[in-house]
Amino acid sequence: MSRLPLAFSLLFLVGLRTASGSDWYTGDYERCGDLTSTLEIVECVTELYDEWDARLNAIYKVALDAQQGERRTALRDVQRAWLAYRDASCTFYRSGEGSIAAIEGNTCMFALTRDRALELEAIYGN
Repeated sequence: MSRLPLAFSLLFLVGLRTASGSDWYTGDYERCGDLTSTLEIVECVTELYDEWDARLNAIYKVALDAQQGERRTALRDVQRAWLAYRDASCTFYRSGEGSIAAIEGNTCMFALTRDRALELEAIYGN
């Protein structure tokens, strides 16, 4: 019976990964699909990022308010580490060659921020 909770946890994580839209170029991103210039695409993806960043900040506040003591400090530290990871990862994409690098960097920011917001929403509701 001790494997049953583990199985449910794994199913939850698989469902969360699927729900989080792990494919960067689906869902909201499709709003940018008909655009043709790099500048238009970068601006569109930046707007998506701004929307999801606001949503992430809102659910993070809810999550943080739900914590006390060491758990609150731990969540703050985890979020700071996640932000450092996201920023470093997206800087890597942005550092590529050609104009596609700007699109990839901004898409990274949008997608990782979206996925983190969905992760916190799955746990803390919204």
